[in-house]
Amino acid sequence: MLVRLMDGTGIDSFSSRAARPAAAAWPWLLACYAAGVLAAAQIGKFAALAPPMVRELGLGLPTMAVLIALIEAGGSLLGVRAGRAAQRVGLVRAMVGALLLLAVASFGESHANGAVALVAWRLVEAMGYVGVIVSAPVLIAQGAGPRLAPILLTVWSTFVPVGLAVGAWGHGAAADASGWRAATQGSAVAALLLALASVAAYRGGGDRLPRAMGTPASADAAPDGAMAPAAWYLAAAFGGFATLGIGVLALLPTVLANHGLGVADAGRWTAWASFATVPGSLFVAFVVQRPAWHRPLVTFALLLPALLMFVVFGVSVPAATVAVAALAMNAALGIFGGLAFALLPQVAGRPHRTAQAYGALAQLGASGSLAGPPLMAAVAAHAGWGAAACLGFVLALVSWPLALLALRRTG
Repeated sequence: MLVRLMDGTGIDSFSSRAARPAAAAWPWLLACYAAGVLAAAQIGKFAALAPPMVRELGLGLPTMAVLIALIEAGGSLLGVRAGRAAQRVGLVRAMVGALLLLAVASFGESHANGAVALVAWRLVEAMGYVGVIVSAPVLIAQGAGPRLAPILLTVWSTFVPVGLAVGAWGHGAAADASGWRAATQGSAVAALLLALASVAAYRGGGDRLPRAMGTPASADAAPDGAMAPAAWYLAAAFGGFATLGIGVLALLPTVLANHGLGVADAGRWTAWASFATVPGSLFVAFVVQRPAWHRPLVTFALLLPALLMFVVFGVSVPAATVAVAALAMNAALGIFGGLAFALLPQVAGRPHRTAQAYGALAQLGASGSLAGPPLMAAVAAHAGWGAAACLGFVLALVSWPLALLALRRTG
């Protein structure tokens, strides 16, 4: 079955045949979301496995930090190119192939005995990660149909926090029970099983799913550089959003510790703040079909965090106030994240540019995730917490008009 899919049997170019998902389509849509969660689980995998890996392999913490960051580095370098490549080879094949890369990489990591091998396999994993995140949302949009797609894409936008939570808990529990090598092998098995399940779910969808999901873009497609400017505006706004959100989360444990909280309590509040983006994103599912709400929600979701920066990084603010402000900030940012994922197909230009647009979103978002923590930490260290708050304020203010420009295309 997997071979027949990978050689293109029964998979044609995108069409508009799917208006709404029927019961047969839901397993496929769930498989696409699960692929995103599993890919995101690999981001935090080495964070959860760092202690036993450091003990057994003699790796330093800087090496582990590099290994953790490499998967996002792949997205920051390859996002747009990966979107173009996925569209050329076929989105179903791209997603299934990416899951197989995740499986191979995890299996290779389980047999690594040093930093060089781990870096090599992590780079393979980075390619699998970016392959999933540029293809799966487009497949969800096409499989859901025009009415339900924006709602399901807001759910898709939660794949990173949900995947991080699942990955940290699952790999940590498996490592405690059987060791870190067995934990990574379990990740390989999960990716392989999900690849097979995705093929079965796609084929089981029958006529309820467009057969278009797998072939290259047509010969009359626009040139590679023709993605609509609105998609770049939205991707740039998303990059600012990621720089702000990840930068604050990276410094939040230090901020809370400076206010007198213990390490465990500071970590617990940071975890809750990170997960607060999920209800924010899911809220968008209830209002995304109301275009009149889009601009006010973007304004709220970016300007409220801009103001809350001065509370989160406030020197004389009580620890409880900082924690609640961080929760509110991330819930608001989650609203913007949900809107960005849901509305991107509408601003991407031609339908065959949607994968490239998600690649741009992934690339600028990953770049922001990588730049945010060191940038905010450097500003806080050299100019104080007030300057770091000003930096976050500026990031939100720059992202706001870019997002509004993008929304012009949605009406």
